[in-house]
Amino acid sequence: MRRRMLITLTFVMIGVGLIAYPQISKRIYDSKMTSQTVDYTRKISQTEKDKLKKEWQKAVEYNQNLVGKPTRDPFIPNSGMTYPDTYLQVLNYPDETMAIIEIPKIAVHLPVYHGTNESVLQKGVGHMEGTSLPIGGKGTHSVLTGHTGLAHSKIFTDLSELAIDDLFYIHVLDKVLAYRIDQIKVVKPDKLDDLNLDAKKDYTTLITCTPYGVNSHRLLVRGVRTEYIPAEKEKIQPVTKKTEADRILEKAVIITSGIMLFLILLTYVLKKYSTKRNAEINKS
Repeated sequence: MRRRMLITLTFVMIGVGLIAYPQISKRIYDSKMTSQTVDYTRKISQTEKDKLKKEWQKAVEYNQNLVGKPTRDPFIPNSGMTYPDTYLQVLNYPDETMAIIEIPKIAVHLPVYHGTNESVLQKGVGHMEGTSLPIGGKGTHSVLTGHTGLAHSKIFTDLSELAIDDLFYIHVLDKVLAYRIDQIKVVKPDKLDDLNLDAKKDYTTLITCTPYGVNSHRLLVRGVRTEYIPAEKEKIQPVTKKTEADRILEKAVIITSGIMLFLILLTYVLKKYSTKRNAEINKS
């Protein structure tokens, strides 16, 4: 009886672990990303202004030297253009983090990295090579990409919750750039003309795959540069969105945890009863 109960408990614990894994991994990922963004901000605040100005100027010069290469889909392997060696040498201070993207409405606060290869997109947001570096300025158009539906993190999963006039922010070096969403589109992977430059505008576009689980199209959320008003950002209330899968997962964790607790208590009671019974038998 005891052996059978132990085996049952083991399987229940494994089941709870498997069911809870997505939530646990998301918490671990969120903690890691928070640490990275805090570390980036701290290091920038400790850097001399002259150093930051030089890094900024390098990025400005890089954007000015961009040639009119075609923008390609970042989620299709080997479809992106090869970027020059200098790309990885710009906005790489104080570490590999290029910038931080903050979208208060959907509680996104993530590091931005160079490029869009799969290793980058598995850990955060990627900057699409060949587009403007995310420093703003008239005639620039930066494109930031992120996955939807990863098991360990949402990244851009909730991008579809954004609406026209919502705000997002880019923290780069010691500056904060604000963008107000002016266009939301769903397009095919080969229809990315909306990512082109406009000589009179300062754009940043956020891009992810859609619909969830199918990924046949691309969701483009474009923001146009606006004045950064800290008080305005503080007023933004995050939307709380729980998917049906999240609700089912929570119920499953609660139920299996309850079963596990019941079995543990049952094992304890049976063991106590067995010990007492054996003691009585031995006396007699």
